[in-house]
Order: sequence, then structure tokens, then C-alpha cells
Amino acid sequence: MPAPAPPPEPDASFSWERWLLDGVSALRRTLFRYDFGLPEEFWEHLENAAREMLAAGRILLRTIVSRGKPPSPPPEERGSIEIDWE
Repeated sequence: MPAPAPPPEPDASFSWERWLLDGVSALRRTLFRYDFGLPEEFWEHLENAAREMLAAGRILLRTIVSRGKPPSPPPEERGSIEIDWE
């Protein structure tokens, strides 16, 4: 009996944005295959909503990535300035 094949190595160039785009595109292709008798305004709104979801997903992913980075150090304090008022 041959040994089972090892699982495929994950692609080093995986992109969450591309993954979201592929998923929404596949859903859109499925939905647009049949019009279900719905008005054109519905389909335009659906397409715009898909773009908004991608933008929201992009913001979410960037936020998650940025939280993984250490916070930047605060700027160095400047010395005080003494003013002679006389």
C-alpha cells in the first residue's frame, strides 16, 4: 500500500485580499448567472455592496496586521525653554 501523499505546502504568496476577491467574484458569477426576475437596480446595488465588502475586508486585514506590529515609540521630549521676562 503506497504511503499517503503529504499535504501541499501553503503558498508563500497567499493574500487575504485576493482570497476575499475570489470568493466575492465566485458568488457574483453564481448570482448573475440567473436574474431571478429582479430589477437592474438590485444587481447594481449588489455589485456596489460587493465592492464595499472588499474595502471593509481590506481595512479589517490591515488593522489586524498593524496590531501585530510593536507600537512606535513616543517622540523624544524636548527640553524646556527658559524665558527672561525682565
